[in-house]
Amino acid sequence: MSAYKWVVHDAKGADIRTSEAFDSKEQAEAWMGSEWSTLAEAGGDAVTLMHGDHVEYRMGLGEG
Repeated sequence: MSAYKWVVHDAKGADIRTSEAFDSKEQAEAWMGSEWSTLAEAGGDAVTLMHGDHVEYRMGLGEG
C-alpha cells in the first residue's frame, strides 16, 4: 500500500519539504490541519498531497 505525503512548495513552485508518510488520507489531512500555518510561516506557499506517485490534490497555504 502506498503512503500519503505532503510536498510543500515555495512561491516559485520549488519543492522545499516533504512531510512524514501517513497510512491514510485522513491522517495526512489532520496533520495538515494542525501544521499549515507553521509551513506558511516557514516559506511554504502551496502543498500537494501525494498518494505514492499520484497527485491527490494541490492547495495554497494562504489565509482566507
